[in-house]
Amino acid sequence: MESKRSTTDERAGQFLSRIAASRVLPSLPQVLLKLIEACRNEETTIREIAQIVNSDSALSGRILGIVNSPFYRRAEKIVRIDDALFHLGRDAVRSIAVSASIHQVFSRVNGQCPFNMKLYWRHALLCAVLARRLSEKTTFKAPELSFLSGILHDVGRVVLWVHFPEEYGKVLSAAGNRSELLLEGEVRMGITHAEVGSWLLARWGLDAFTADAARYHHEPLERIHSAFPLVKIVYAANLMADMPDSDFARYKIIRELFGISFTDITDMLAAAQEEVRELAESLGIQIDPVDPQHQPLDETDEEKKDTLTGQVRDVALLQAALQGLTEAIDREAIHKAARQGLEILFGTPAVLLFIHDRDRELLVLQDTGGSRLPPGQELTIPMGRNESLPVQALTRKAILGTLERRDRGALTIMDEMLIHLLGGEEILCLPLVTQKERVGMFVIGAERATIQSLEAESKLLTLYGDQVAVALRLDQMRRAQSRLYQAGRLAASSALARKVAHEVNNPLSIIKNYLKILGMKLGVDNVAQDELRIVNEEIDRVALIIRQLTDLTAEKERVRQAVDINGLIRDLAVIIEKSFSAASRIRFHLDLDPALPGLVTDRNGMKQVLINLLKNAIEAMRQGGNLFVRTKFLVSKDLEEMAGKPNGKAEQTLEISVRDDGPGIPESVRQRLFEPYVTTKGEGHSGLGLSVVHSIVKDLGGTVQCESAEGRGTSFVMRFPLNGSVKKA
Repeated sequence: MESKRSTTDERAGQFLSRIAASRVLPSLPQVLLKLIEACRNEETTIREIAQIVNSDSALSGRILGIVNSPFYRRAEKIVRIDDALFHLGRDAVRSIAVSASIHQVFSRVNGQCPFNMKLYWRHALLCAVLARRLSEKTTFKAPELSFLSGILHDVGRVVLWVHFPEEYGKVLSAAGNRSELLLEGEVRMGITHAEVGSWLLARWGLDAFTADAARYHHEPLERIHSAFPLVKIVYAANLMADMPDSDFARYKIIRELFGISFTDITDMLAAAQEEVRELAESLGIQIDPVDPQHQPLDETDEEKKDTLTGQVRDVALLQAALQGLTEAIDREAIHKAARQGLEILFGTPAVLLFIHDRDRELLVLQDTGGSRLPPGQELTIPMGRNESLPVQALTRKAILGTLERRDRGALTIMDEMLIHLLGGEEILCLPLVTQKERVGMFVIGAERATIQSLEAESKLLTLYGDQVAVALRLDQMRRAQSRLYQAGRLAASSALARKVAHEVNNPLSIIKNYLKILGMKLGVDNVAQDELRIVNEEIDRVALIIRQLTDLTAEKERVRQAVDINGLIRDLAVIIEKSFSAASRIRFHLDLDPALPGLVTDRNGMKQVLINLLKNAIEAMRQGGNLFVRTKFLVSKDLEEMAGKPNGKAEQTLEISVRDDGPGIPESVRQRLFEPYVTTKGEGHSGLGLSVVHSIVKDLGGTVQCESAEGRGTSFVMRFPLNGSVKKA
């Protein structure tokens, strides 16, 4: 006898070891679709989501298993789905539903005989409702735990079907609708669904009473009499869920266990069946009439399966399209990746991306995406009382197209202009919204047939738009936080600068007085007078810089005048060569274009830019090296050849380049080169120099670019437009 039991236990252990890496258990497609939709809708409450989860044993078990796992380290077990959803959050629940859907679409579980998912679902839910009602009728006042135990009591059947479809399929076919034959077949197979269910519930971290309710729900009645109340309740609910109207033997058992009258049992069963029917109807599940022998999937079920398959396809496509979006590191990269994602998903030929400017209440064009917009042309759409399609789509947070509007003759001039701009027959507006906040808008232009196919893919479009909105909003928040952080640091620096300025001005005044006395002693014709002039100018500039430092956050008023850039560079070269380069073994090389005209600009600002770049280059070449400064007068044909984009316009540009043959700048620093407090020089350097350079050059109407390779030096190239500001030097 002992040997036989040992063999049985060994075989059961083999089954459980094969089940241990359990895959997601199947749910009805209707339930999964309803859950995904509910999680996506921000108006849906946690209670409404919990009602959907509560209706399905696989989802309930999965969610409770996760929330009670060691990862969350909870002292008390969570048995209420409402509590579990509160701890996990809406996004986690949606991820669970999506992963279950993906598994189901690609698994062998298809809902057909010999295991019928609809019949299983109806029986489990009816048992759960009856268990809750029995709990309310008895002294065991734990209706939620009773409901949970009821919905999960038969989960072992699903596990056996998923993992052993051939073996268990034979048992199911032979048993039909007779539970005693089912149990006999399972025993011959080596393990019962009650044993598997109890083991799985314990593995999911549920309490011992819930696991025991699953274990003992097919035990002989004489053993049930001595059980705790929850086991009795689930046992009775299981009997009632499959009880024919004329089965007085089962009525007698329930009355014997709980002392409930025949009328109360009848009323309870009828009310529970009506509750299940209403819930099934809300989920779009057709379960009536119930045929215990056979209930194949109807046309509605096939539609739901197809819809679920489509959802999974959308998720897979979405992941591919979002790859570039997740890797984008700045605003321009996000814009490019967002447009490319649309092309991957839908092949759209022309797209405009607008960003919602909340301060000015405008939609501002960011990325033309293949439109016919002239270069440099700004395009904005005012919000407010505007009937144009983009504004209405963003206001209503809904996808809108010109097809329907055209039929009503309701196109605005702006709508028609956008159609012309994008070069198609129609446009479709996809709002970008996250957490109820309007972020931006995609305007897609294409031929009528393409727009019609896009409208048919509205769910996938919305999913993609939501992800793009999140990426854009996160980038906006990141940049806003960076501005606040930098403003805070600059404000703190200003406070310190005010103290420093007071102390520094005194020695500067003394130095200027001594220089004046020294100049008088040397005489007017002394060759050193020119160098004294340069030193005096630098002292004046130091004083000006210190005064400006007292408020780093204020806009600086620049004094613009005609500046001889070549002369300015020669003056700086004299000072820097004698002050820095001689001791550092730096060799200066000047290549100044004699045809360079004067530039109307801020002399002090330009001097500060050049000193920062020259000083940076010298400090980078600690072992010595070559420093090249070049100026060049460029006309439009030179620029066209460099850019490869002839435009026929007569444009004149002044170019200044500062190049060294030092160690170069690492890639990690180059990506953030012009941000404040970024430096490669280590202690003693603030990292503000290049940020100041970038800010001043931009303020003076120019551009600055950096090219660098580790071990091969660094080059900074600045260009300033000369049209309208040229003066003879």
